[in-house]
Amino acid sequence: MKRLLVSTILIAFLLPAFAQQQPLDTLKWEAFKEIIKYYHPVAQQANLVGRLAKARMQQAWGGFDPKLSLDYDRKAFDGTEYYQFVTPEVKIPLWYGVELKGNYATAEGAYLNPENKLPTEGLSTVGLNFSLGKGLLMDKRRAALKQARIFTEASENEQILIINDLILNAGEAYLGWQNQYKIAEVYRKALELSTIRFEAVKEGFRGGDRPAIDTVEALTQVQQREVQYQQATLDLQVAKYLLASFLWLEDNTPVEIEKLNALPQEANITLPESAELNIANNPKLLSYDFKLRDLQIERRLKAESLRPTIDLQVGLLNSDTQFLRNVNRRYWEQNNKVSFQIAMPLTFSAARGELAEAKIKIRNTELEQDLVRNDLNVKLNQNLAEYSTLQNQLRTLKEALVANQKLLDGEEMRFRFGDSSLFLINARESKLIEAQEKLIETQNKLLKNKLKKEWLLGSLVN
Repeated sequence: MKRLLVSTILIAFLLPAFAQQQPLDTLKWEAFKEIIKYYHPVAQQANLVGRLAKARMQQAWGGFDPKLSLDYDRKAFDGTEYYQFVTPEVKIPLWYGVELKGNYATAEGAYLNPENKLPTEGLSTVGLNFSLGKGLLMDKRRAALKQARIFTEASENEQILIINDLILNAGEAYLGWQNQYKIAEVYRKALELSTIRFEAVKEGFRGGDRPAIDTVEALTQVQQREVQYQQATLDLQVAKYLLASFLWLEDNTPVEIEKLNALPQEANITLPESAELNIANNPKLLSYDFKLRDLQIERRLKAESLRPTIDLQVGLLNSDTQFLRNVNRRYWEQNNKVSFQIAMPLTFSAARGELAEAKIKIRNTELEQDLVRNDLNVKLNQNLAEYSTLQNQLRTLKEALVANQKLLDGEEMRFRFGDSSLFLINARESKLIEAQEKLIETQNKLLKNKLKKEWLLGSLVN
């Protein structure tokens, strides 16, 4: 339902024919943000991370899948069957390096070694394989599963990281678009006002109330405002192109700038305010926690290589396919198969080297994490200091705007009584426009500052 609503919102901004007949729609911040989260290719890549985690988890569980095998060996020569062995077997990996297995073997032929002879009805075996040395505390199967679980948790953080960065970049583009729109509106109104003033001065000149030089002054002001408005319109178009680069349709088609008929919201955007100013939840920083957990699993696996290989196999034998027939202690003592193998390198050079490498990777990651944590803390402190300064500037600029408006109103009143000139009015108006532009730009800087702060805190996804 929500996706359908987002599609409807996006289509409303891509109907040129409709837009020519109706006032342009407002592309509000929240709607823009939802469009980005649903349709932008980077957002879709973030969703693939979760699917990749599920695929890796499935692969890891595959290490514990039961395995069915068949061993067939036959030799015949000159019309005589020397031997034929058939052994189907099933193995079920368990935890802690234990493997459950069962098989049924038959052997027949004219030439069988005594040790290979089996009962006519076949021989069944059920037993366990134990790793008592290397692989007892950690093996590749368990390591893969643990790492897959860590990757699943990390994938959720990775999605937040990707979307957090995407919303930051898209948000800056939206704020730039909104800023340029407001500035263009200032110069559009200034051009309208200067045009009206020019027409009034011409009428005054025709009536003998104004000298000819005032018409020249008024005309140059119109020309200046027109150039300023054209530049502001160009800056707005550039900002609109940047904005459109973040807008995509449902079929992975980028939005054409010519078809985007929308205006930014007039009110400043509302951003979430995090309760705590703590970078501990920044997804980039959290990613190192998951990486360290993954490296710790790798270290434990490498440490297992310092143990000797001790494999113990025990099996209970039974004729025919009755695996567990006549199971008791006496029967076990007379019908069993036990094998024991131990092996170890004399110096463990390779194992010690691999373990040392794993520890170096962990230390290197810890140092990277410290650097990132410090960098984020520095940026957050800079952000807070900038926010305080911008708020002070904003208060001053609002007061300056009121003062410049009063000066312009007073100058216009003096002009009507013949105590001022059009030149002074134009100068006052230019100062007012400059104050309006600085105020708009400072408000925009303040919003970008808030956007950056929420990015540092990892809360832009909300």
